[in-house]
Amino acid sequence: MKKARQTLFGRGLSGFDLKCIAIFSMLVDHIGAFLYPSEVWMRYVGRLAFPIFGFLIVEGFVHTRNVKKYMVRLLAFAVISEVPYDLVRFHTLVYRENQNIYFTLFLALVCIYAMDRLQEQPVLLMSVLAITGACTHYVIRPDYGIGGIAMILCFYVFRTQRIWQNLSVAAINICYYGKIQRAGALALLPIWFYNGTRGPSVKYFFYLFYPVHLLLLYLIRRYLFYVV
Repeated sequence: MKKARQTLFGRGLSGFDLKCIAIFSMLVDHIGAFLYPSEVWMRYVGRLAFPIFGFLIVEGFVHTRNVKKYMVRLLAFAVISEVPYDLVRFHTLVYRENQNIYFTLFLALVCIYAMDRLQEQPVLLMSVLAITGACTHYVIRPDYGIGGIAMILCFYVFRTQRIWQNLSVAAINICYYGKIQRAGALALLPIWFYNGTRGPSVKYFFYLFYPVHLLLLYLIRRYLFYVV
């Protein structure tokens, strides 16, 4: 069993703890976005979710036994989540101009994999990154877009240099996006206390939570709030 890394306040937070913080933040955000849009404070709470998920994608890559299965799993849940995402956000079964967050995480993982495998082939590496970036900007257009992928790459590139990791991720949250996303920089606080351990293994709960909660919010809005 992996030994927990000591942090300033004891044993810190496990990967499981960070996932719980992220899904709670995401749930508050989506309740605000889709049921109570006037409650802007809920959107600020929700900004913590993506940076934490991005950090955990890097941790997953570093510790997974099979990165290709990890990619397939992310892509599968991206496809599964697309209809609930389109229903609750765009009021239609299919919306081609914007895709769910799993696509962002998947594309970032592709970039990380390329960076890891093609270190000695810079031209090929840059080609893969450029193609992935173009695909993100012009074809798939996932939530958080290029900035989201850049944020995850900063978590990866500076994974052993935590000060630079924090500065780069904070800069993207504060400078690249709008006013509300600046609160995303606060996600670096729980991430700082990550102790390097996995915690309880209930990974499919976290994978399923995203599409299931989006579908439930759509049904609540439609049948209880009478908003299609």
